[in-house]
Amino acid sequence: MKIYEVNTKKMHHRDAKDTETAAAHQVAAKVTGRRLDTLRALSTLGGGSGEQISASLRLPITSIRPRLTELQEMELIEDTGRRHKNQYGNGEIIWTVTKQGEQYVYKI
Repeated sequence: MKIYEVNTKKMHHRDAKDTETAAAHQVAAKVTGRRLDTLRALSTLGGGSGEQISASLRLPITSIRPRLTELQEMELIEDTGRRHKNQYGNGEIIWTVTKQGEQYVYKI
């Protein structure tokens, strides 16, 4: 999957009604933009947790975590093995941009 592609099958239920599928396709363009925004923010931070990226972009964490999963699946970010305590005291993964991911940050 490329950074501009969106797997809409993951965005709705297997037996989704036509309205749910249509909504997934409508949201797909925003997801792509948020994916790139997330990648760029992570690069600017020099690595960070979902909570840190969320704060830097001023977006809800629920908009960021799925993007991190997508970027990891695309091998554009990776887990550093380090953890950061979030505001609730839970450990969060510290992510970093891969060399492949950096190409997207500077190419686009």
